[in-house]
Amino acid sequence: MARFLKDRTKSQGAAPGSLIFIGKQKMTKNSIHVIQYTPEGVKESFPETVDGISNMVSNDHMTWINISGLQNTGLIAEIGKAFDISSLFLEDILNTDQRPRFSDESDHLYIIAKSFYLGKEDDVVHMEQLSFIVGSHYLITVQETDADYFKDVKKRLYDGKTRIRTYGTDYLCYALLDTIVDSYIINLEILGADIESRGKTILESDVKTIEGLYHYKTELSYIRKNVRPFKEVTSRFTNCDSPLINERTYTYLHDLDDLVLQAQEAIEIYYSMVSDQINLYQTNTSNRINDVMKVLTIFSAIFIPLTFIAGIYGMNFQYMPELNHRYAYFILWGIMILITIIMLLYFKRKKWL
Repeated sequence: MARFLKDRTKSQGAAPGSLIFIGKQKMTKNSIHVIQYTPEGVKESFPETVDGISNMVSNDHMTWINISGLQNTGLIAEIGKAFDISSLFLEDILNTDQRPRFSDESDHLYIIAKSFYLGKEDDVVHMEQLSFIVGSHYLITVQETDADYFKDVKKRLYDGKTRIRTYGTDYLCYALLDTIVDSYIINLEILGADIESRGKTILESDVKTIEGLYHYKTELSYIRKNVRPFKEVTSRFTNCDSPLINERTYTYLHDLDDLVLQAQEAIEIYYSMVSDQINLYQTNTSNRINDVMKVLTIFSAIFIPLTFIAGIYGMNFQYMPELNHRYAYFILWGIMILITIIMLLYFKRKKWL
């Protein structure tokens, strides 16, 4: 399956809002994790089905509902029905090739983001789509796998000394997005360190060197495709005047927007760096070829007059007076050596050597 574009054969010709899963199935079974919290404490549960999950939402506490796995379109449809979620956004949740986006409706804020990590075994960027639905006193997150991207936020929820339990789900959404962007920076630092280390061996004309550079350029292009649009998401989130966002949360959203800009700049810097390294490699290779061609040309230029002389005295004419001279062989060698020396001195004077 292509990485930059997913197979949309199943959704071809389908009506808008049709719940069709597009992407690679990464889980065999969905899981639901519910966290309810107040300033006083936290309560966790793992319901098997969606039945009654909407009853867990109350104005007395904040509720975070996390769903792992997208292959069960029926479960996503039930969640949408229970919380009156837009069918168009449910369609976007199931489309793992969806561009990061932000949508503001009267009773919900919809966000789609991407999280990525570098595979330790294959050294390839793995991307996962994360969806956020902010409602009154509840937040729903949907992810492709059960990877624990938000373990640090969960720790903060259990730590009563942090502000997260005293704020609403808008701040919780910010905290989760901030964790995602932090992972951008961390993974870009790892990728950038590898790219910078390649610069030390860039002048070595090795096939593996150029293969590695093209590999990094491809991975950075994949990251750019999925991360660059996220800047628009944070900008719209920051400038949104929805009643679901508390006034004190905007300060943190501005900080998030700046952090995304930093990640975006890092991507562009490393992308330009790889492009420059590829150009340097190609220039160095061309220079090496030019040096070889220069040496071959000099040898050819030297041997042209020598070949001419040898050709003359290699002709089978009967009357060639020089052939009868006793020292003709040595004289001819002397002339050839003299011509060679004169040509080498001339090339050196012209700085062709």
